[in-house]
Amino acid sequence: MKSSARTAALVAGAVAVLVAPVAALKAWSEPADPRISVGAPAAATLLPGDVRDASGRMIANAVWTGLVSYDPKTGAPVNAAAASVTSPDRRVWTVRLRPGATFQDGSPVTSRSFTGAWTAVLRERWAGSRLFTEVARVKGARAGEDAVAGLEVKDGLTFEVTLDRPLNGFPALLGDPAFFPVPESVLASRDWASYGRAPVGNGPFRVRSRTAREIVLRRRSGEGRSVVVRAMPDAKRQYTAAGAGDLDVATLVPPDRHESMEADFGDRHLAVPGRDVTFLAFPSRLERLSSPTVRTALSMAIDRSAVTEGPLGHQYSPADSLVAPGIRPGHREGQCRLCVHDSKAAVAALADAGGLKSPLNLWYEAARGDDAWVKAVAAQLGRELRLDARPRPVADLREAVDSHQVDGPFVVHATAAYPAPVASLAPLLDAGTGFDEYATGLLAEAERAATPDEGVIPARLAETALLRDMPAMPLWSRHDHLVWSERTRGVTADAFTGLRLDRLTVTR
Repeated sequence: MKSSARTAALVAGAVAVLVAPVAALKAWSEPADPRISVGAPAAATLLPGDVRDASGRMIANAVWTGLVSYDPKTGAPVNAAAASVTSPDRRVWTVRLRPGATFQDGSPVTSRSFTGAWTAVLRERWAGSRLFTEVARVKGARAGEDAVAGLEVKDGLTFEVTLDRPLNGFPALLGDPAFFPVPESVLASRDWASYGRAPVGNGPFRVRSRTAREIVLRRRSGEGRSVVVRAMPDAKRQYTAAGAGDLDVATLVPPDRHESMEADFGDRHLAVPGRDVTFLAFPSRLERLSSPTVRTALSMAIDRSAVTEGPLGHQYSPADSLVAPGIRPGHREGQCRLCVHDSKAAVAALADAGGLKSPLNLWYEAARGDDAWVKAVAAQLGRELRLDARPRPVADLREAVDSHQVDGPFVVHATAAYPAPVASLAPLLDAGTGFDEYATGLLAEAERAATPDEGVIPARLAETALLRDMPAMPLWSRHDHLVWSERTRGVTADAFTGLRLDRLTVTR
C-alpha cells in the first residue's frame, strides 16, 4: 500500500473510533421516540358526547376545552371556554363565551357550537344524554328528539339554558365531555362516523393520527412534544414498560404490584380518588329489612378491606362516607363509623333487632363484573351472622327493582356527575331505597342553594341522616393508579378529568 493511501486509511479509522462513542452516546441520550407516551385501554369512542370510559375522558379533555375546567388542587370549577356562567335564580342560566376562540380547523367557536352539540347528544341518544335529562334536567330535553326548548341562542357568543328546577351545580356540570362543542360544519353534516375517526376540537391538542394501536396528539401551539396514547389494556405490560423507561406514564397497575409501587417507583406513583361509590341498598317496601339496626348489623359484618384487597384487586378503597372521595369541595372523611368491620357489634346489633330470617338474596346485575365481590360479601355475611346469603344475578336489575322482584339488598353504583357532595348523594334518590322526606328535602335544598358552598351544609346533614337510617350502605369507591418513568414530570390527575395530558413534560 502506498504511503498516502495508508495514511488516509489510518486517519479514517481514527475518525471512526472517535465518532463511534459520540454516536453511541447520542443514541443513548436521545430516545428513539421523542414523544411523551401514555399507556391506556383503547377508548370506546372519541365523540365527546358519547364518552363512556376513562381513556375517552382523558383524551377528550386534551382535544377539547369545555365551558369550565376543574382546579387540580381544589376540584372547584373555573371558567375556561366560558367568560361567565350566571343566573339570577339558579334555573335560567346565561352562558357568555370568550371571544376569538376557534376550533383546530380555524372555524369559530360560537353559541351554536355548544347548543347544536348538546342537541346532537340527545338526538343520537349518546351516553352523555342522561346528564341533560336526569342531572341538569334541561327544559324539554328528551333523548331521541331534535329540539330542546330550554336552549336558546341569544347571539354568536351568548346562549341561555333553562332548567326544570334550580341547580346551583349547573356550572360545575359543564366540564363534562358531554357539554363540549362541535364545529358547525360537522353539526350540519351529521357525519359522526368520520368525526369520531378524526375529531376536531377547540382544546390544546389536535388528533394528528389514529390507529388501532395508538392515538397521536400534537400540541396545537406547535411547541412542546406530542403525546402518544398507546392502546395497552394489560396492566402488567404497562407497569413493566414504565419501570423500564419504555413508557412515560402507566394508567393501570396490576393487583400484585400494588404493595410494591413505592419500592419500584419511589415517589413516582399516584392514587387518584374516584367519583363513584358502590352501595348495597335496601328496598323501601320490605318490612324485614326496614330496621336501621338490621341494616347497620349487615354493614358492620362486611370486611370491606378484605374485599377491596382480594376480589377487587386493590383497585378500590373501602368507603368511610356516602360521598365519593374524589369530590374535594365539601367532602368529609370518616363519616361512616358503621362501615368499620366489627364482628361482635354486628352480631349484637342483629340480636337486638330480633334476628333476620334466611335466606338473604343479594341482587345485582349480571355481566357487569360484580360476581366475585358479591360472592365474597355473601360468604362474609354467612360467617359473621350465620345468614344464608345468596348472590342473585339478574339481566336487568332496574326492572327487577321497579317490578318488586327484589326481596333483599341490591347493588347500586352511584357516580357523581360534578364535584359537589349533593352530586354523590342525589343518584341514590332514584335507586328505589327508603329515603325519608327529611333527607330528600335536604338534598333539594342543597341543589337550589344560592351558591355551591351554601349547598354543602344541607348535603352534609342529609348524609348524616342517611347514615343513621342506612337506606343504602356504602361499600367502596374505585380509584385510579398512575406510575411514571424517571424522565416524566407534571403528572396531574383528578376524578373528573383524569390524567391531564397538557401538563406532562419530560426531561430529555
